[in-house]
Amino acid sequence: MKPILFRSPLLHRNFVHARHQFIDLVRSSPGGKVIALVGPTNAGKSLIVKSLLRTLDNDLRPIGPATIPLVHLDIATSNDGRISPKHLTVKLLKAVKHPLFEHDGEMDERDYYRPSRGRDEGSMRVALEAALDYRNTVLVVLDEAHHLTHTKNHELRSNVLQSIKCLCAINRTLVLIGGYELAYQGLFDSAHFAGRLACIELPPYAADRGDLEEWDRILKFCSKYVSLSPRSLLLDNADLLLEATNGSFGLLEKALWFARSISNDGLITKSTLRAGFPTQAEHAKIRLDIQAGQRALESFRPCEVMPATSFSKSTRRQKPFQRKPNRVLPTYPEVASE
Repeated sequence: MKPILFRSPLLHRNFVHARHQFIDLVRSSPGGKVIALVGPTNAGKSLIVKSLLRTLDNDLRPIGPATIPLVHLDIATSNDGRISPKHLTVKLLKAVKHPLFEHDGEMDERDYYRPSRGRDEGSMRVALEAALDYRNTVLVVLDEAHHLTHTKNHELRSNVLQSIKCLCAINRTLVLIGGYELAYQGLFDSAHFAGRLACIELPPYAADRGDLEEWDRILKFCSKYVSLSPRSLLLDNADLLLEATNGSFGLLEKALWFARSISNDGLITKSTLRAGFPTQAEHAKIRLDIQAGQRALESFRPCEVMPATSFSKSTRRQKPFQRKPNRVLPTYPEVASE
């Protein structure tokens, strides 16, 4: 999301906290992990992606002309607003510049050799896995990843999940950025992801004390860049703005931009401010998305583990032919050199 009122992104608390956590997690990933960033619409996820890519460009240096250490792809639907596994695979093959798929869809596509066989989905997935290994790709970043959940049924969604399984390997990290649909549409129901997943939320602001203080600070900052009548208009209507925008800074910025436009770059009054609010249908849809997403994210919170049942010495079983086994290791365990 490009800033529309300010020259650069506003570094408010939730944005800075999520960006710091997310980028540090990606940079320290040893491979074999799935790292997800989720949040509501217009929260600033795309800005965090841009910051991540700038950071990784400095970290990941190609070791040769054929190396592509980072693959970045925006996910898009292809069939009636739904995702197609084959379409996704072709896009990934183009991103890693596979010689047989690199020119698919280009204006000069007919100038290049196109084999008549090997275009089935299974062959393409094998080609993708081989290409990722050949390119020494260590990070695959999929933006707008909530589109992965846009399928006709649950079975097809599982197929899409399987199609991106090869993107997470022992030396490769899969990074997903998208809306709350990533959580509540069941993308992570698969045990393959559950054991590898680290999920970071970029949350909206809520009506608690800490959030309200930060929300007031945001409104004070915004008041310096827009013409208001009275000057305290935003702070006077802080609770109303929090409710209307569902606590999303991006929606607040959009409302102020729209109010400034319909006031012909004049003074924004309470009536023009209210005219910039989201529609009732838009507001309700975003609210339901946030509520469903945050309920789903509860499953990613640290679990409460009860201590294991202890056994008395008289009931604890011993090894055969060993009355008092020695549990002390003769030497310290060693870390594998491989």
